[in-house]
Amino acid sequence: MAGTQSLLSYLTTVAPPRLPTQNTAPGSNTTSTNYSWRDITQISLWQDFNYNTVIQRYGNGLNVKQIMPDPMPTSPPRAIKDEPLFHARFIEYILPRVRRALRAGFEQLQPQVQAGQLTPTVFDGGSIATIVDNYRPDMAFVKEGDNVGVGPNRCPGDLKVSWKWKSAWRTTHEEALQREYKQAFSQVNFYMKQHQARYGFIITDTELVPVKRMPDNGHIAVANAVPWTRQGNGLLTVLLGLWYLGMLAASNDWRL
Repeated sequence: MAGTQSLLSYLTTVAPPRLPTQNTAPGSNTTSTNYSWRDITQISLWQDFNYNTVIQRYGNGLNVKQIMPDPMPTSPPRAIKDEPLFHARFIEYILPRVRRALRAGFEQLQPQVQAGQLTPTVFDGGSIATIVDNYRPDMAFVKEGDNVGVGPNRCPGDLKVSWKWKSAWRTTHEEALQREYKQAFSQVNFYMKQHQARYGFIITDTELVPVKRMPDNGHIAVANAVPWTRQGNGLLTVLLGLWYLGMLAASNDWRL
């Protein structure tokens, strides 16, 4: 179709711009009496969250489905100084593109939907799903057609800023940073347990980090970080990574 591109190209050949920061203030991640960094007792590598796995599972549909391009805005991005401003940029650059890509993907994957192998999902703010005990994740993947605030969050996500959390802190020797690294995961792990969800993620202004809850309590598997500005053929990008999380949330094994 003239003027269109494949869904795979849509998800890989553009990336959000690097977000400048100004007047940032260091600080700790969210704490609660119901979750703590001590809850995370084992961290494994989620080895099969990668570009090759996505293509093996959905490459045909991603290449066949055609979609109109949606270039990133060309205006220089405004600086961020805190999480609310990062939320605004996420909504500007990421959220609508992932939602559109999910709709296109489920259109192409109708045979799997009709066979009961996939349940179409939508991506939105955390309150689109059921709020359990007043705890609201920042983002949610929910079943398409669920009433607002009723269905489970099949893949809770939390938005952080890069000066408060980095995936590189996993290997730091500084105890304070090790605690912050686990604290953020304990928050997402808590949300996943509340919704009996297997999958979740953390995203910052520099990276996407998918996470999978394992059967053993306190054990999570963490994928390699996906850089915010990565783009190009054959690469796992933030857009493709979030799209794939939506597909995992749509699968029959989303619940743990």
